[in-house]
Amino acid sequence: MPNEFQAAIPAPVLAQVQESLNAIKTALAPYLISLTPEERKTMLRMADKTVAFVQKTTEYATNTPTLVPPFVALSELKADVAGLTALMPLHQQLEQLSLDVESTTMVAGSEAYASSLTIYTNIKYLAHNKQPGAQAAFEDLRQRFAGQGREKKAPAKPSVN
Repeated sequence: MPNEFQAAIPAPVLAQVQESLNAIKTALAPYLISLTPEERKTMLRMADKTVAFVQKTTEYATNTPTLVPPFVALSELKADVAGLTALMPLHQQLEQLSLDVESTTMVAGSEAYASSLTIYTNIKYLAHNKQPGAQAAFEDLRQRFAGQGREKKAPAKPSVN
């Protein structure tokens, strides 16, 4: 596999991005809601078709108020739809950015891990062949794989006939 991640992101760029993210978080903080995992499980989910459905329903309700049951606050529905409409482009952009950052992290991590495993295999070989310094490095690094060896199968119990 070719090495795809070849250039480290310069520290000033990372600092600028972090500063920008902090500014975005601060600007949006008064308007955002944090949900617990349990609360998230109980929420109705929206996809593109659902957004269109909600927008059309709101249009019908606005144009023909007699369609709205008395226990539904049309003004609240409109506020929710306005918030949804305003946040969706931000959500899409942040989701794409998050996916790209995650993908880049995966590539860099995968490449680093593959190289590290190759080095570890070499250290293991060198330790087995009594290369000076290799045994201490092997003992330290092998802790990463503790408990991951081949499991020994219990002897088969004799069948009782």
